[in-house]
Amino acid sequence: MCGIAGAFAPQPNPPDLRPGLERALVRLERRGPDGGGVASGKGWAFGHRRLAIIDLAGGAQPFTGPGGAALTYNGELYNTRELREELRSAGWTFTTASDTEVVLKAWLAWGPECLPRFNGMFAFAVYDPSRDSVFLARDHLGIKPLFHHTGPVAFHFASTLAALLAFPGVDAVADPVGVSHYLSTTKVVLGTRTLIRGVSCLEPGTWMEVRRGRPPSAPARYWSPPAVSPEPLPFAEAAARVRELVGDSVRRQLVSDVPLGGFLSGGLDSTVIASLASRHSPRPYHAYSVGYAEGSDAYQEWDYAREAAAAYGLACDVIPLRREDYPGDWRLLIAEKGQPLSTPNEVGIYRLARALKSDSTVALSGEGADEVFGGYSVYFSAHDYERSRGLDRMAPEGRASLSAALKRMYGTDRFGSLTDHFIRTVFWMGSGAKFALLRPQWREALRDDETLLRHYLGRFEDLRDLSPFDAYLRMILEKNLENLLFRLDSSTMAASVEGRVPFTDPRLVSLLFSLPGSYKMAWAPGVAEEQRLGVNTAEAEAQGWITGKLLLRAAFADAVPERILKRPKMSFPVPFREWFAGPMRPLVESLLRENPWARDWLAPAAVDALVAGLNQPHQALLAWPLVNLCLWQQEFGVSWGSGNPN
Repeated sequence: MCGIAGAFAPQPNPPDLRPGLERALVRLERRGPDGGGVASGKGWAFGHRRLAIIDLAGGAQPFTGPGGAALTYNGELYNTRELREELRSAGWTFTTASDTEVVLKAWLAWGPECLPRFNGMFAFAVYDPSRDSVFLARDHLGIKPLFHHTGPVAFHFASTLAALLAFPGVDAVADPVGVSHYLSTTKVVLGTRTLIRGVSCLEPGTWMEVRRGRPPSAPARYWSPPAVSPEPLPFAEAAARVRELVGDSVRRQLVSDVPLGGFLSGGLDSTVIASLASRHSPRPYHAYSVGYAEGSDAYQEWDYAREAAAAYGLACDVIPLRREDYPGDWRLLIAEKGQPLSTPNEVGIYRLARALKSDSTVALSGEGADEVFGGYSVYFSAHDYERSRGLDRMAPEGRASLSAALKRMYGTDRFGSLTDHFIRTVFWMGSGAKFALLRPQWREALRDDETLLRHYLGRFEDLRDLSPFDAYLRMILEKNLENLLFRLDSSTMAASVEGRVPFTDPRLVSLLFSLPGSYKMAWAPGVAEEQRLGVNTAEAEAQGWITGKLLLRAAFADAVPERILKRPKMSFPVPFREWFAGPMRPLVESLLRENPWARDWLAPAAVDALVAGLNQPHQALLAWPLVNLCLWQQEFGVSWGSGNPN
């Protein structure tokens, strides 16, 4: 696990690229504290910061191979042994035991066709002298990030936006569309678009090439989840296959030449991983759990974590988090990643990784299970959309009951499209609330979020052959998972820890998305039709009438303590709303009133109303992305440019 960066100049007599590269590598030191290196040639320069995990002596980078090809690589391959044997049988030889050498020689042997063969997490670049080009690729689900920028002098890439901004010619000028999307969703990318104008993020499951004298190629997709099979496996067979694949994924990801541990919240996902790691880890597996001791039990899960650890005979350290540490960690993470935080619990993940670092360098995490198995009630909200479309065909009594339930949740019982419903359901901040906060000129410049809406409409059009429920599953996988993996990557790497995510194995994801949505989430047994009519999704969830992650529960029913198997989902909450109304109120107020971004974008009267209402939970939710943008602007001196943002 590492940090990578590089530059490639298109002109015949390129400038010296190393000074900018060395500045970028300084910003990647936490990602790679165990060493670093630079390789360069005419018109190209690659840099690397290493966190040594596999083949501690032989995996130094950038790695040079036959013909002068050079690789800088961030990640881990979990099928290294199989690939090495396949390459050896084709005549390739190896001088190290590292997966780095396997990545380069697989690319030399198979070109882009190597990518579907890889099982792991990766972002890498190869300089190919035979084509005088740079090839870049990102893993199937987007576990490892890769940002890039094309300027008049050079093409640059890096593992973080912070490192990319260290290169000359990559200016910290905000993209208003990216900023507006962040305000709506707290997500830092919109397709390939980022918060910085001209900076792109290579999408998961894609690759691209930059050749001398030519513009960069359009990204090419090498993997996406399959369509739902018309003849899916029976549920019981699917559950057995899930158990087999999750078990194999965990076993593969336990391979390490350094101590390894795991995050254990006491929820279903991390408990499943702990159950497997306790049996298959070749060395003692140490678990860690964090929570906020202040306030109610709603902010920690220690009883469940201790129960899970005891069930498998694991040592488990419980780490209490303190409010006074939060602001400093918050700023540190923004500085490390070069972006605002997406969710408040990024700080908790960082503290968890810091604690684990005292004993281990690798951590297994349950991230991704909700997206691939169906763990969010928001998926089920797609049924609200379907039910709304059938209102006019219902009997009057049922129609009145359902109409009232929908209006309680959405403010309406009719939706213009599935995209309209998705935005109302999933977005952090509704467009009405957002544009009430912004100065009118920004709403005009953004043309009422025309670009943002066009993006989501286009994605749902691509999914038009799926049921609304299955379309929601795809959209959450695409939009939510990448954001959560960004969060895990930046928070763990800031502590110099490698986070591994067994639930994102592409074999497992491919199986799950070939299966119908009913295998993932359904009404709980015994909920009568008349009860369903009178509630919306939020109310049904509160009643415990919806069961998610059906396949995962079935696959590990005999391996997980019953109380954990049946407990409702808890998403590592942080008491930031209480803090914004109390001890952090002066910070929030000063940023919203004095920061250059806030003064330029936010309407003063709206700021006054927001600050006055910070004791209301909804107002604190609105303040979260605003304050993050202020801190981000402050850290990187972001300016706002001019012209048409679309």
